[in-house]
Amino acid sequence: MTDRHEKIKHYLDQLCSQVKAREVHTDLRDELGNHMEEMMLDKEQEGLSQEEAAAYAIEQMGDPAVVGKSMHRLHRHRMHWGLLVGLTSMASVSLLLIWVFVHYIGEEKYQSLYTNQIVFTIMGLIIMTFFIIFDYRIWRKAAWWIYILINVALWISPMVALESNGLKRFWLLPGFTIDVNGIASWILPLAIGAIMFDRIRSDVTIKSTLTYIALMTLPAILLVQLSDWVRLVLFSITCVLLFAWSSRKWFSTVIGAILVGISAVLSLLLTNRYGRMERFMAGFDLQHDPYGSYYNRSIIEVIQSAGWWGNGFGNTFMMNQINYLDHPAVLLIDVFGWFVGVFFLLMVIWFVASMLKTILRIKDEFGRMIVVSITVMFALQMIYSLAMTTGKVPIISISFPIIGYGGHLVFEYALLGLLLGVYRRKDTISLQKEKRKQTATRVQ
Repeated sequence: MTDRHEKIKHYLDQLCSQVKAREVHTDLRDELGNHMEEMMLDKEQEGLSQEEAAAYAIEQMGDPAVVGKSMHRLHRHRMHWGLLVGLTSMASVSLLLIWVFVHYIGEEKYQSLYTNQIVFTIMGLIIMTFFIIFDYRIWRKAAWWIYILINVALWISPMVALESNGLKRFWLLPGFTIDVNGIASWILPLAIGAIMFDRIRSDVTIKSTLTYIALMTLPAILLVQLSDWVRLVLFSITCVLLFAWSSRKWFSTVIGAILVGISAVLSLLLTNRYGRMERFMAGFDLQHDPYGSYYNRSIIEVIQSAGWWGNGFGNTFMMNQINYLDHPAVLLIDVFGWFVGVFFLLMVIWFVASMLKTILRIKDEFGRMIVVSITVMFALQMIYSLAMTTGKVPIISISFPIIGYGGHLVFEYALLGLLLGVYRRKDTISLQKEKRKQTATRVQ
């Protein structure tokens, strides 16, 4: 501490009382106190007493209330209003589409869907608010426990999960269903990144690389045993990109990942169990795909029939061919047309671009790692969901984030809250303290 003189200490107390972000008080005291002490030393060398030198330093700094308010403006908590506007727009589209689906299908069994979607949205917003306030640095301390807990959940999932479309993904809780595999694909990259971040960011060694691979391998094996290839691919891509970004070894990481991916695909295809080879080749010739061409052609038919202004409300829904709950963008285009579809595409692109730009605004490297991981997962799922809307790519079990129907909304809102929480503290994290921690880690 540099505020050894009582007047300087009192001045800094008054100044810091104006700064609401307590995280930066120590930095402000150190920085401003050092500056004031240097002025005092200069004046003492000129012959002034310590009291006179302190009074001079305070006079030069200015009114503590005014300086404190300017420091508060510089270091206050921030809110990414652009992302919030984008999130609100997407949530509104989600509720609109479910309302359209329920009211114009007219079947009684679907009547509860709109109420459920409202409940999911409200729950998601509440949890998102919690994570905005939540100090994301706690994630680093809890990373190992989270990693272990989720892997245990994956391990016992075959014994307790409900089977859906041949996969055991969902745990049924009172009034709620949890997609354990989906949660694992989102959370495990964050946990692995938090565990390994300091070691990889400071110095990439063979030991740290092998440790990272080992942490990836366990959940990958569990997802393979669950035959959940979609979540496995999402998890693997996110982990690889996170390692490349953290280590700054983009070329070697991507080349290594491609070689491992090709080897894994070949080993799975050559066994040809469950017609894997046929399914894989059908991905390049969807019009003759015996497993899914009907579904793809149905989507294409709907999109082509919509025109610029859509088919409107009424009996235009092809319920026997398309599950609109899984493909909300198809429903949007069917009812409102290509014009609204293009606008929706631009909104999604803008939303993802806003998340990407957020990365550049975060000063704390650990917080930036969290934003990178969340952004990659949202981008992957949004891009492929849009691609499925064209009917030109294989239809897989990916839900459209924020827009699609289901309990996954709650989890997605929580992750967006975590991202916004990182952004909120971008100007309040004590960078001096973080640098000292990183230096200590490197020395160890």
